[in-house]
Amino acid sequence: MSFEVVIASGKGGTGKTFISSNLSYFLYTIGVEAIAVDADVEAPDLLLALGGVKEVLWREEFKGQTIEINYDTCVKCGACIKACRFNALKMEDIGPVVDYALCEGFGTCMLVCPTASISFKPVKRGELYAAKSKSEVLVVTGDLDVGEKNSGLLVYNLKKRAREYNAEVLVVDAAPGIGCPVISSLAGANLLIVVVEPSPQSVKGASRLLKLAEKLKIESLAVLNKYDLNPSFAEKIEQNLKCEIVGEIGYDEKVVESYTSMTPLLKMYPKARISKNLVGIFRKIRERLSI
Repeated sequence: MSFEVVIASGKGGTGKTFISSNLSYFLYTIGVEAIAVDADVEAPDLLLALGGVKEVLWREEFKGQTIEINYDTCVKCGACIKACRFNALKMEDIGPVVDYALCEGFGTCMLVCPTASISFKPVKRGELYAAKSKSEVLVVTGDLDVGEKNSGLLVYNLKKRAREYNAEVLVVDAAPGIGCPVISSLAGANLLIVVVEPSPQSVKGASRLLKLAEKLKIESLAVLNKYDLNPSFAEKIEQNLKCEIVGEIGYDEKVVESYTSMTPLLKMYPKARISKNLVGIFRKIRERLSI
């Protein structure tokens, strides 16, 4: 069984993909069998951060589900409309009509229909695939189609496929926030790494994320990124979050250069001071992984 570490943040732009890509690359360089999972399915870029695609190993459609109504047997009782918490059904002359922009495909309407006139139908919502990156790290990633739903289910499927490799470690790059895809990322995880920056907005978001991890009984650590942009505020973060900070990373233009070059920092600037700092942080995280 793989050890699952999730890299997340309460808000976007804190550097979680920077940490995820370099942690995955670090584990690869020291001989740990690790798979990177991009669970930010609405804006996936972990594969890009690892150099882009070297070879696609497999690709498949991601299908969600919605409902369809058989009006030949529908008695227009309205039970489905009352049961739908998303207000995706409304009564018209023909009977209940589905607003597919609101339908989540949960199927409660189908369960309460007295004439079994409602059934599921599959619908394409995106894709998932695995690729060997140009940094040699295997990445399992997904891409939700524009405006589509079921992001949490897509993340669940990504992790399920990644687990099939039986790697030592799964490094999961989660979406920002604490919504469905983040909850799906955290489900079954062993360790959460919260990437936080010295700003009130980041601390607020990280606090919400840590509360979620606590409810799911997941051990949490924090990495303080760009701490030197606001040193006085940074000093109070560990106390405010009540979470152990395993390392601090200063702002460095080399990070921007490596990111725009689609190359992990540890590969592009292995001897740089910030790279040595990262390695020290990753060694501490590795100790928690028990590998």
